Amino acid sequence: MDKSIRYIMVVLSIAISMALFAEDKQADKRSSVGKTIQKTFEKIDKQTLYKEKKEQELEENKQIHTYQQADFDKLKDATHEDISTIIVLLGEIPLESKNAIFAPAVLYNKNNIFNWNTDFAFTWVGFKATAKFTQKKFIWDNVSLQETFIGSFLYASGTNFGFFGERFNEDLLFYTNYISQIVTLKISLPLYNILGLTIDSRQYFFVERDTPPDFIMPKNHYNLFPRIDWNIEHYTEQGIDQLFDGIAFQNWIGYGNRNKWDTWGEPGNLQMGKEAKTFIIYSSTLTIGTVFKEKQNAIVRLRLKGGIDNDFLSQPRFGGTIDNAKLDVVHGTTVDQFRVESFALCNLQYGFNLMQRVRMNLFFDYALIINPGSQKIAGSGYGFRILGPGGLPIWLTHGISKNMSKADNPSQVVMIMTAAGF
Repeated sequence: MDKSIRYIMVVLSIAISMALFAEDKQADKRSSVGKTIQKTFEKIDKQTLYKEKKEQELEENKQIHTYQQADFDKLKDATHEDISTIIVLLGEIPLESKNAIFAPAVLYNKNNIFNWNTDFAFTWVGFKATAKFTQKKFIWDNVSLQETFIGSFLYASGTNFGFFGERFNEDLLFYTNYISQIVTLKISLPLYNILGLTIDSRQYFFVERDTPPDFIMPKNHYNLFPRIDWNIEHYTEQGIDQLFDGIAFQNWIGYGNRNKWDTWGEPGNLQMGKEAKTFIIYSSTLTIGTVFKEKQNAIVRLRLKGGIDNDFLSQPRFGGTIDNAKLDVVHGTTVDQFRVESFALCNLQYGFNLMQRVRMNLFFDYALIINPGSQKIAGSGYGFRILGPGGLPIWLTHGISKNMSKADNPSQVVMIMTAAGF
C-alpha cells in the first residue's frame, strides 16, 4: 500500500474516533442514525474493551521478565479481569523521514488452564511469538515456576519488536531467526524481595539477505544464557495509565555461552569472534512514583545497562517513543535506535487528567552512552490518552530528541497506539 495512503488512513481513523468521542446530546435531539450508533457503542462497551481495575493482586502481577523480552505485559495487567484477548496497533513515524514503522500485536491470557493452577499467556508481535506458562504455586506457596517458548524471525538487529513496514536506519544484511526455551523459578522472600533464577536456551539460525560478496555470515549456534534476578518491589500499578505508586529496585545479570562462534561481518568492520563466544549482560533499575490529587502521577526511573564482550547481536539497545511498554525509551527516537556496550538512562514522567476521558502525559529523558565513547542524548515529549467509543484507548505522543554530543539536528517522532480487548 502506498505510504501516503497509509498515513491518510491512520489520520482519518483517529479523527473519526475523536469526533465520535463528543458528548451525546439529549435523547429528544438525537436522530435515528445517532441512536443506532449510540446503541452500537453501548454494546461494545458491555464487552469491556478497556476498564481500569479498582484493585490489583500484586503478588500475581509481579513478573521476572526474561532475557531481551519486552512486550505489552503491563497493558494486560491493567485491563479488566474479564478480558482475555487484546489487539494492539502501534506505529512510530519519524517526521523528518518517510521510514515509518508499524507493529500489530495480539495478546491472549487464560487463567487456570485445564483447571490446573497454571496460567497461560500468548503474545504475537510482528515477527515474534511468545507462549508462557506460569505455575503460581510450585511446591511451596512463595515459589512459582514459569516456562516460556519464543519463536522469532527478525532482521539483523534482533530487535524486540518485529515491525511491519520500513525500518529506520536499519541494516538488513541477514535474517536472525531463533527458537528459545526459557525456565524461570521465582521466589518471593520477606521484606518485598523477589529472587529469580532463569535458564534461557536458544538456537539461532541465520539466513542471508543482502550481503556483499565478501561478507562473512555469523554461524548457526546454540546459546545458553543463565540469569539471576533480584528485585525489591513495594508498589501498586493501576489502570490502563499504569499509575505507579511506590518503589521498585530491579536487578539482573546473565552469562551467555555460545557453543561455536567466530569472527563475522564485513571486512573493515568485523564483529567480535572468540571474545564474544561468552558474554555478560547486566541491568539495574530504580523506579519511584507517587499518585496524588485525583490520579496525578509522577514517576522517576533510573537505569544502568551494559555488558562485557558483546557483539552486534547481543549489545544492549535503547530508544523509542512508546507509552505503556517497559522499554528503554528516549522520546523522539525509534525503537532500539542506539546499540551500545553500556548506557545510563533517566526517564521522568508526569501525567494528569485533562477531562473525563482525556489524559495528558509529559516526558523527559536523558541517556548517557558510557561505552563506546561518551555521548549524551536528551529527549522530551507530550502525549494524550483518549478513551474513545466503547472505552477504546488511543495514545498519541510527539517526541523530540537531540544528540548533545553531535551537531545533528533534533529528530522528531510521532507515536500512535490503540488497543482493544474482548
